[in-house]
Amino acid sequence: MVKEESPSISKDLQELQRKLSLLIESFKNNSKVVAFMKSPVAQYLDRHPFLALTLLVFLVMSALPVGFFLFFVVLTFLAALVGVILLEDPH
Repeated sequence: MVKEESPSISKDLQELQRKLSLLIESFKNNSKVVAFMKSPVAQYLDRHPFLALTLLVFLVMSALPVGFFLFFVVLTFLAALVGVILLEDPH
């Protein structure tokens, strides 16, 4: 039995593909992206996709621990500041 939703799903997928291709084209035509892609670093990474993927995965995976560390630093600084203000008695 063939479902009646197949043409609808196919049409929805084509529409999604069209929107995605328009989004990618607008991203590629962005002036900042074009300027970055002309840089030597971007050209090197374009010629070495495995290195680019490795760098991207490393940056994404390290963002969470670095974020937690910076949050801990700010929290510790605020706690120390409040402690100095509240506990320091002027004599």
